[in-house]
Amino acid sequence: MIDIHTHILPHIDDGAKDVEEALKMIEYLERQKVHTAICTPHFDPRKSSIEEFSSKREKAFQAMYASKITLISGSETLYHDLLYQYSDLDHICINNTKYLLLELPYKDRWSDYDMKCIIKLMNLFNIIPIIAHIERYKFLWKNKKNIRQLMNLGCLMQINANTIIDRKQRKMALHYIKKGYIDVIGSDCHNMSQRPPNLKDAFVIIEKEIGNYYCDLLQHNADSIIQGIMIRNDTGRFMI
Repeated sequence: MIDIHTHILPHIDDGAKDVEEALKMIEYLERQKVHTAICTPHFDPRKSSIEEFSSKREKAFQAMYASKITLISGSETLYHDLLYQYSDLDHICINNTKYLLLELPYKDRWSDYDMKCIIKLMNLFNIIPIIAHIERYKFLWKNKKNIRQLMNLGCLMQINANTIIDRKQRKMALHYIKKGYIDVIGSDCHNMSQRPPNLKDAFVIIEKEIGNYYCDLLQHNADSIIQGIMIRNDTGRFMI
């Protein structure tokens, strides 16, 4: 399996606190049959430059030479107008593709201005945003219209494994997967205590509840992202 959203790199954000914990997380990922993890440490353009972030990330990667799984560079980038000061965003995209895991501001409402900001970001940098953990945004999770708008632009949607594991959110999450509103799932793991790697647990539930087809589709999408391949999944999207 591929885990598309992780915070296993040490000493860079609120994820693994040191190399020892990072290696424990990797060992657990391996036990869960995860062969590839995209490392997506938080990048906040208000706190550092892309150059500073890339340098810290590279040092963290060097510390992970003992990893038994494939580690791929990326980021979880917080949307902010400061991103427009750069000539490109290649170094914070996944595996030097045009896919960018994008964290949106936490707010209750979604406006036309917000949509224009996403369009500007996509057009200016020729990127494909993957909206991180959409279950956390009230204006998205319970509003299919807003999800449709973003997907019609070409954005991809990611949810965390916990959204499947949590019985309170599971029904809606599985419904969204079946109807084509979810493109990928990530563990968003940060440590081995409160937020451990748990991707396999989510996929076991998906296979049991709605079938292996959706497991394969979600993993195929993750693989396509790593390779920079455009994801086309027209069948079943936006069904009520």
